[in-house]
Amino acid sequence: MATRPLPRYFVSRSDSEWSEQGMISQLEPVHAIDSFFLGGRHVAEREWLVTIDAAGFLKAVSDDDLSALPEEVQQDLAFNEVIGSAASRTIDGQEFYIFHLEALEQPPETPGLNDPVYLYGTMYGPFPASSEDCYRGIQGQLTVNRIDLLAGVVNSAQYSFHYQTGAAGATQRCFNILLPGDREEEIMRGKGLVMTYPLMPGDVGLGDPWNEFLVSNLIYDMLDALKDDIQKEKVNHPLRDMTLPVVSRFTFENDLKSQGYVIKGDTAMRQPGAAGGLPNILPDVLNKPLPKSITNAIGKIIKDKFTLPPEGTVDDFIALAQQSLLKLPGYPPPRAKALQSRVRSASVEARAGQSRKTAAPPRPIKTPTGSVSAPPPAQKSKKSEWMNDFITTHRQEPGNTETRLTNLTSVSQIAQKVSSQRPASKNPEWLNDFSSQNKPSKEERKTTQPSEQKTSESTPDWMKDFE
Repeated sequence: MATRPLPRYFVSRSDSEWSEQGMISQLEPVHAIDSFFLGGRHVAEREWLVTIDAAGFLKAVSDDDLSALPEEVQQDLAFNEVIGSAASRTIDGQEFYIFHLEALEQPPETPGLNDPVYLYGTMYGPFPASSEDCYRGIQGQLTVNRIDLLAGVVNSAQYSFHYQTGAAGATQRCFNILLPGDREEEIMRGKGLVMTYPLMPGDVGLGDPWNEFLVSNLIYDMLDALKDDIQKEKVNHPLRDMTLPVVSRFTFENDLKSQGYVIKGDTAMRQPGAAGGLPNILPDVLNKPLPKSITNAIGKIIKDKFTLPPEGTVDDFIALAQQSLLKLPGYPPPRAKALQSRVRSASVEARAGQSRKTAAPPRPIKTPTGSVSAPPPAQKSKKSEWMNDFITTHRQEPGNTETRLTNLTSVSQIAQKVSSQRPASKNPEWLNDFSSQNKPSKEERKTTQPSEQKTSESTPDWMKDFE
């Protein structure tokens, strides 16, 4: 039996239950999370859709099977295409993998600015699938570097998948990250392309695929680590002396209050008699459901009175990551160039040939058959625990700096609390378009560079450090 091909930089977990068998979900997809064409100069472009089911399993579906998808998934695809985003690109390659990202590890004490980082999650593929085994999810570790990840977020941001949510006129987005799973020579051949999706786990998100909060946390933790290295290496970079925005001021302020602070406007003051120092809340994010975007910021506060950092949106963090990358010496490196060269606009011929005229299939009527499906094999460890086998191998001698770990399950739980406890927001910003005729059109805003999208009055303070 032929060995299943996996990306060069991906290592499956060692126990045989997962590394050899994996799992194939039999559930119907509940959402689409990405749409693109795959092809090249000598390969015909074909449309692909990536879906997620209620248990959190991913699947890549080719154009031949799109019309057989449930109506909810087809509605996602139609709405996104009308918005005009992810479906407009072609990945110039022969094959691709899809990777459900669950956690990010940034090991300590690595020299230089472009540190290696470890991504933990479930890998599927390669696609087009040569056998059923390609649909089996295999858990493991994908190794990339800091620039790979930050550049992947920035360059893929314009292709995020859009959804209509319950609120009138509101949309949410699912961001994807194109990452290299192999050397740049293989990337140039159209091999080793890994489509990565930071997603809420099924038991937390109940299948909801939008991931703006998760992506904001990933970028924050990456930039916070980059800032520390810039300070240690004494590199002249705008990130060195700036105050990073936080992902959630609401959660940030609540955690400060629990540490004895009183919040007045944008100022935090420690109450008399409060504990003399903040407790150590950083050791193990896996066991303490608090995201590093909050713990890092709080852990660095040592004054009894200070000005609170601003809150950033996912677009703010993407713009900040973009500006930070452009100011790094030697950016972009060869592998980042090779990866970005694989993405281009889809051809008119490919888009015109993929009209789906077949109606969605009717819902199947499920009737009891008297038999009970066999339960899935018992896992040897919880998802959060299997990563520890990899993490232990990256640890340095006792006493060194603790590894930075961003667990998206913990971040997802915080996201739920924020959405349920945050005070009702004001009217969405898009309503302001109707209050003035002098504002740019939607098309004009799309073509404007991130640094030009905001006027001098609305530009965040942190952006001024790059000017």
